Amino acid sequence: NKVIQRLKTEQVAEEAPVVKAPKAREAVGGNELGIVVQGIDDVLVRLAKCCTPVPGDPIVGYISLGRGITIHREDCPNVRALKRNPERFTPVGWESGTVAKSFRVQLAVDSWDRPRLLEDVARTFAEHGANIVSYGGVVEDQLAKNWYTAEVGDVKSLRTLLNALRHLEGVFDAYRVTPS
Repeated sequence: NKVIQRLKTEQVAEEAPVVKAPKAREAVGGNELGIVVQGIDDVLVRLAKCCTPVPGDPIVGYISLGRGITIHREDCPNVRALKRNPERFTPVGWESGTVAKSFRVQLAVDSWDRPRLLEDVARTFAEHGANIVSYGGVVEDQLAKNWYTAEVGDVKSLRTLLNALRHLEGVFDAYRVTPS
C-alpha cells in the first residue's frame, strides 16, 4: 500500500485489488537483506533469481505488484524489458556496513582436467568462506567445465574468490554466470 501511495498512478491503482499476497519464502523485509529503499522504511523486497545480486553490485528496484520490490542487478537483461514501465522503478541501494547474510551466485570454472582438481577448487571455496550449495560439470577432450552455486558475503569476497580460482593450476578462467 505504501508503494502504491508513493506511485499514485492510475494503472497501479486499478491493478491493486487483484494482487496476490507475497509468499513468505520469496519476499522478506529490506533490512534482512541489507537493502535500503529510498523513502520507505518497511517494505518487502526479494532478490531476482535471474541475476542474483550480491552486496556491492549496482542494483535497481522494480515494484512488483503483490510481491514488494524485486531487486535486480543494473546489467540484468530483464531490466531492459521492465523499463517499459519506468514509473515502477524505485531508488534502492545496499545498506552501508557489513551484511551478515550470504547470497547465492553461480560460478563457472574452465580448466584442464587433472587429478585432484575438484579437491583444490573445493579447498579454495572453503578458504574464502564460500559455501558450495550445488555443483556439476563435464569433461570433454581433457577440458573440464564445472559450475558451482555458492554462498558468498558480498561482491568483494566474490572477486577475491574468482581471482584465487583463476590462479589454481590448470584453470583458464573462473567467472560469474549471468543471464545472456
